[in-house]
Amino acid sequence: MIFGFTTAVKLLNKEFVKKIFSTQEGLIFLLSLLLILATGIFLIIYYFFDSNFSSKVATMIFTNVFIGRVPALSFGYASNLSHFTVISFNILAEMILVTLIYSLFVFSYKGVVKIKQLENFFNKVSKRKEKHEKVFVKYGRFGLFIFVFIPFWMTGPVVGSIIGFLIGIKHFTVIFIVFCATIISITIWGMFLQEIVDFLAMFDIRFIWILVFVIVIVALIFRYRKRG
Repeated sequence: MIFGFTTAVKLLNKEFVKKIFSTQEGLIFLLSLLLILATGIFLIIYYFFDSNFSSKVATMIFTNVFIGRVPALSFGYASNLSHFTVISFNILAEMILVTLIYSLFVFSYKGVVKIKQLENFFNKVSKRKEKHEKVFVKYGRFGLFIFVFIPFWMTGPVVGSIIGFLIGIKHFTVIFIVFCATIISITIWGMFLQEIVDFLAMFDIRFIWILVFVIVIVALIFRYRKRG
């Protein structure tokens, strides 16, 4: 789990609840909770109509959250989910991550609540911002859009949103830019991966799952080597 019981208790203190209803970052945090709740309810209800579809979508979302975008997209296409389903639910997964972690970072930055499990990640993002501060300040919103759009290591929607805050872009502007860049990026990635999966499908379905397996392993190795 990302957060422990102690963290959950801290999030329920009066000061934190007050911040939720009186600040923009609080509203963004509420948005993340609503997205999580709505997604969970949808998957549970849909499970009774089509358990196979619901299970595939849930697995794809968890793959995106815990492993990454490309493995999640690959899994979606390998599972014969429609292009619309794969793209829309991956966008949803990343926006849940962005709104949740962004708001928690702002709370942590302002001293409202400290989350030890995320402090190391926050510090890495801050160093990343300091390293490229001149570029971000020079290009501002456009630079943030490109940073989120290009899926290299330590770029992407979550890191980009935090850097957007650190360089002084307004909360909802940051979320809007990240949302637009994420939609375009995931759509392009989806079209690219769909072509690969469709090509492999002409030979044998096993090729598709081999591709997904390789992508997941490479993503995990790359992620944990960078953390080390």
